[in-house]
Amino acid sequence: MVADFKKKQKSEVSANKIVFKVAGILFIIIIAVLIVADIKIYQKKKELVAQINNYKRQIEEIQKSSQNLKAEIANSDNQDYIEKIAYEQLGEQKPGEKEVIFVTPPDKKVDQAVQLEDFWSAHYWFGWLDGPWQWLKSKI
Repeated sequence: MVADFKKKQKSEVSANKIVFKVAGILFIIIIAVLIVADIKIYQKKKELVAQINNYKRQIEEIQKSSQNLKAEIANSDNQDYIEKIAYEQLGEQKPGEKEVIFVTPPDKKVDQAVQLEDFWSAHYWFGWLDGPWQWLKSKI
């Protein structure tokens, strides 16, 4: 009888251990699924916040543009404003006025860089070969 009791006790203990292990594994799986879902939600939230900020910036730009257009519409009858626009955008002048353009000498470093880029470009070499090619064509 004592031997039966120990066998029953051992089988109950081993069954409890199996149930405990299965519950632990299920718990770990559930936690892993929740972590993955949380990461996906966080990424989606980041994307949506970026979209919202982009839309806010676009709204601000459109509002500024709208205000500028309203101001231009309001000033469309103003003679001074029309002259200002004619000077700035159309390059118009009053009779007797002269336009002065200031030209600065080019930067030598930039010019040298452009020459080096031109030297290695195909257009440079084809242009160089174009002279002899034209000469040959004229002889034929």
